[in-house]
Amino acid sequence: MNSPNGVARILLIAEDPDGGLPYRDALADGGYQVIQAESFIESFDSAMIDPDVIVLWGLAMFAYPAQNAQVLRIPAAMTPAELVVEVHRRVALRAALEATITQAA
Repeated sequence: MNSPNGVARILLIAEDPDGGLPYRDALADGGYQVIQAESFIESFDSAMIDPDVIVLWGLAMFAYPAQNAQVLRIPAAMTPAELVVEVHRRVALRAALEATITQAA
């Protein structure tokens, strides 16, 4: 994780702020630091420069070849609770991989 306090940082890009709100709230309730933006360009104005996971909702697009964060598109049928489980799974897998790499070094 990039955050100094150990909390995974999530950038939620949703072209419809109201549509992304339930997902943002669920992620925040799940213990994540969440910033929501309407577009990738708008995310440059946020305080979150290097998120751990980028979540795309609706028609949101993302294209930035130099980013290191995982990108997850929310399928139409995914509930906010299911998104939290999937983000947790991805963050945990990445943390385990980084710990293994650190131990091997």
